[in-house]
Amino acid sequence: MDQIRMLIWEAAVVIGALLRPAAKSVRENSGLAVLSVILAFGLWIFVTDAENPEQTRRPDFDIPVRPVNVPADVWVPKEVGNARVEVRVEDKIFESLTKQDFEATADLTGLTVGVWDVKIDVKALTDRGNLRIVDILNDNDQIKVQLFQLISKPVPVELETRNSPPSDFELSHTRLGVETAIVAGRQDAVATVTRAVASVDIEGRTESFDAAVRLEARNQSGVLEPDVEANPAVVDVSIGIDQKSFSRALAVSPQLKGTPRDGYVYLGVSVEPAVVTVFGSQTFVEQAVAILTQPVDIDDATSDISRTVSLNLPTGTSVKGGINVTVKVKIIAVTGQQAFAVPITVNGLADNLKIAGTLAPVQVFLFGPMTDLLKVNPDDIKASIDLDGKDAGTHKISVKVTAPSNLETRSISPQDVDVNLERK
Repeated sequence: MDQIRMLIWEAAVVIGALLRPAAKSVRENSGLAVLSVILAFGLWIFVTDAENPEQTRRPDFDIPVRPVNVPADVWVPKEVGNARVEVRVEDKIFESLTKQDFEATADLTGLTVGVWDVKIDVKALTDRGNLRIVDILNDNDQIKVQLFQLISKPVPVELETRNSPPSDFELSHTRLGVETAIVAGRQDAVATVTRAVASVDIEGRTESFDAAVRLEARNQSGVLEPDVEANPAVVDVSIGIDQKSFSRALAVSPQLKGTPRDGYVYLGVSVEPAVVTVFGSQTFVEQAVAILTQPVDIDDATSDISRTVSLNLPTGTSVKGGINVTVKVKIIAVTGQQAFAVPITVNGLADNLKIAGTLAPVQVFLFGPMTDLLKVNPDDIKASIDLDGKDAGTHKISVKVTAPSNLETRSISPQDVDVNLERK
């Protein structure tokens, strides 16, 4: 890159030296102006080539050769071989080239049945990196092509339906746009063809439909003959699908009875499966929004409940799979917060000291299940201060609280108390 910058700088110096003496006469000398433009253009070409150098290289892939201008009375494969080329292109573009960037053809104009050496024509289909063909590497730029006598015959057209609609639907009718087709191709291949088949996949279909379907030439065993083409290539097909029974996916709605014990609530309910396919009358299927379960008793419950119950199906309906579902009910204790007045216990007070005045109780706020809060006795909560090492005077002491382990101490008020110590 430093060398390129040096070359550009030297070229600019040369051009400047050429133009500087003539700067005053540019308006009178149009030839000098033209020369300036030519020199600038040459500099641009020089810089561009220096920054984006081109190389002549050979791609490592083959390019399929497609026959063109095929005579009407002969048959030839859609691809007759491969071409190899040498190209010139900017170096940074070469690695990104693919066979899709090229078109290779062999012109069969005027040829008859037999084997021929046909000239290959290769074109670049992109101008990326100033791509151009330098040489065709096939021998004599040719490819050997064998042309066969084109044979045709009429065959019946058949419809093939693959798979099936859902279980509550059925295939009611089919219709083909044509009854016969002309198949054409190489003689030995055409001889094996017995029918032209339009194949349609109806899996999951719940409505009648029309489609344009490509015909396939097949032999007696139903195997596709790839070297034979059918005319017409595409036929119109009409497929009728009717509903033989009505069904619908409905959500399962769990039904509960009773209430949990005081101090408990149910947080939520789930059911497995959550959706079932229900079969029934058209009116029911269209109007129903959910399927209920038999009631699940949660009376006096204090913990989660899991029950297997049956669906409450209306008369004349059924479901896909079993009628039993599993209902799970989440039961939790009601939580809350409660304040307790707790007297302060003094620890570590020296024998020669006493507390002046009295210490007021602290307010302790506990959080947890209400059933546990209601069982708390104030004696279950301890508040204490440690006066170890404290001498006479006023001290601010932190209050330490212990509470039942199944409850959370949310706050203490006050957290610190002022203690005035006096000598006895």
